[in-house]
Amino acid sequence: MKTGSLRTRVTVTTLALLVVVLAGVIAAVTIAYRSGRQGDLTSQLHAAADQFRDTPPGAATKILIGNLARQGIAIDVRPGSPAGPADTPAASDQGAVNPGELSSSLVVLDQVLPDGTRVSLSASNAAIDGDVRQLLAIEILVAFAALLLAALLIQRVTGAALRPLADVSRTAARIAGGETSERLRPTRSDTELGSMAAAFDDMVDALEAAVRQAKDSEETMGRFLADASHELRRPIAAVQASAETLLREQPRRPTRDALEAALAGDAARLGRLVDDLLSLARLDAPAPAQSATVDLSGLAEAAIADANGRALGGDISLGASGAAAVEGDPDAISRIIRNLLENAVAAAGPAGHVRLRVAKDAHEARLSVEDDGPGVPATERERIFDRFVRLAPGGPTGSGLGLAIARRIARQHLGDLTCDEVERGARFTLWLPLAGPAEQGGLTRPPGAVAGPRAAGPG
Repeated sequence: MKTGSLRTRVTVTTLALLVVVLAGVIAAVTIAYRSGRQGDLTSQLHAAADQFRDTPPGAATKILIGNLARQGIAIDVRPGSPAGPADTPAASDQGAVNPGELSSSLVVLDQVLPDGTRVSLSASNAAIDGDVRQLLAIEILVAFAALLLAALLIQRVTGAALRPLADVSRTAARIAGGETSERLRPTRSDTELGSMAAAFDDMVDALEAAVRQAKDSEETMGRFLADASHELRRPIAAVQASAETLLREQPRRPTRDALEAALAGDAARLGRLVDDLLSLARLDAPAPAQSATVDLSGLAEAAIADANGRALGGDISLGASGAAAVEGDPDAISRIIRNLLENAVAAAGPAGHVRLRVAKDAHEARLSVEDDGPGVPATERERIFDRFVRLAPGGPTGSGLGLAIARRIARQHLGDLTCDEVERGARFTLWLPLAGPAEQGGLTRPPGAVAGPRAAGPG
């Protein structure tokens, strides 16, 4: 990018154009003036020749020659013999005038009178040359003054025209100095400078948003690492303590069996936590790993059968209004349902009731999991989806990553997961867009489908 002075370039270019224009004007005026003066002088010579031809010879001719001499016209008379009618064109033309000859200093006009006398009239160009030189000097002085005035005006005009660029430079310097709220805010964006100022403001806004996002990501990563290290420290410490006790004390049964069981449990919890952390890392991908059309009601039935097979406890029932085909990763969607179902069974207790319901409308399928446990306080309905957040005793247990993973999966599928307001217990609702036309393939997003946070509310 060339960074020379724009004002200097504009000034030099404009003055150069003015010099060319003024030179052309001066040349045209000077040539026209000289041609006019010489034309007038030639006309005077023709008029003097006519007077000489019409004046009878004698004293009158001498007086005429003296008068013409005072006017700067010299006459040279050369007597000659009259020509016959067929011998000379001058006799037949009755005093025809030869063309005037222009020399470096004289204008000469030759004429042959009817009696054969040759008359040569001449006038000097010196006066014309002096007037032309004087005119040229005046024109050059006027042109120089015009160029000087134009340079001053161009400097002022370009200074005013380039003032917005100076504003851009000052605003950029203030932004670089820490005043990130500074903007140009053009009054019009349909002009060259206005569009540049608008693009500058958009660029600064985008940079500021990127900086905020980077800071938020850095803070989130810092909190995540701190929380992850805290969560990993406890099971690792428990595994280490149990292993050291077994190695150091070599206890007998049943103490040894209890320590080994505790060691196995702590190792299992540590494995689940590591698996959840890896799942969160994999969910940073922009789309599900695999996509297929699945029935949400069928996934709910399979999750209930698995829960009953593992004897999680509680009374689990399913209410469905028919098939609800969604498109996405079947394993990931099943993980959401299992997580919600396990949390609901843990919250409701052995004597509690858990109800699953599947419904759909024109564009979305909804799966709600409701229990009659202690419920989720209103202030915690959004916070429980953060990483490593657990409710008070009596609520869902685990690493505190299950709901965070479930919501991330839902939003990865262009849906959402919310905790709704209910009179008793708690209700979580999974929202997913219905599968699109089969020929489209892949994950689709029909009109009205959600992609991002959804306001919690009754289903």
